[in-house]
Amino acid sequence: MNKLVTVGLAAVFAAGFSNAQSGIVMVEQVDVVNSDGPEATAELAVVSADVWRGQIQNEDFVIQPQFTIAQYGVSFNVWANYDFSKNYVGVDNDISEIDLSLAYTLPVDLNDFSFDIGIISYQFPANGAYSGSKGVNMESTTEIFAAAHLLTLKDYIIPSATIFQDIKEVDGTYILLDIVAPYQVSEYLSVEAGASTGWGNNNYNKYYYGLKGGNAGFNDYNFWGTVSYELLDGLTASFNLTYTGLYGGKVKNAGKQKYEAGEKLWGGLNIAYDF
Repeated sequence: MNKLVTVGLAAVFAAGFSNAQSGIVMVEQVDVVNSDGPEATAELAVVSADVWRGQIQNEDFVIQPQFTIAQYGVSFNVWANYDFSKNYVGVDNDISEIDLSLAYTLPVDLNDFSFDIGIISYQFPANGAYSGSKGVNMESTTEIFAAAHLLTLKDYIIPSATIFQDIKEVDGTYILLDIVAPYQVSEYLSVEAGASTGWGNNNYNKYYYGLKGGNAGFNDYNFWGTVSYELLDGLTASFNLTYTGLYGGKVKNAGKQKYEAGEKLWGGLNIAYDF
């Protein structure tokens, strides 16, 4: 699962790259109101694992393309995951997921905070086509979200909090706490490091980990670093390395049984072109 974009701070939610393990990739800040026309970005990531909120859904290489268009504070994103080898529900050499995201950056200035709201539709087109897997087929579902980013020290560190509420199959809540430290090395080279952790309520943990009532709590943690270099005008290459893990106890035990691992060091290469 993966992705959504916003433009006030332009936070991009992806399962495919950078700190997608937690759900958020920070990109350049853009104006909420842009009179010069829409901005569009096409990206292609080759990633050594498919990871989402601590869930190792495929330990092998995957390809994750995406396309984003944004204007006037509104962002629309299409993201997909292609598995070259069998994932945790048996999808093999096929598109296992397509996510559609719509986000809006609120036009408010409140003590250096940026606020985003939006909706994500998670689609699993290969469901029902594979059998004999150790997991369970995922049902398509939908989440709404609200995010707040503290921009007081945005040139040095950006903390944020996002709440995701599933309104279809899961009916669960996931809260993401995230912190990013960006650094512009030169006109063309930038780096960032970050950490995140995620909390799930009872319904969320029951659906994704098979845990029964009374098991709300923190699920996953992530540490990552990203290096980006502008190759040509509008063309950027990025390399990411991430360590993702599940907290010990029932969540980690259940995660290792249902998914492909309870922790993972993974990374990838991403090529992005801005139109």
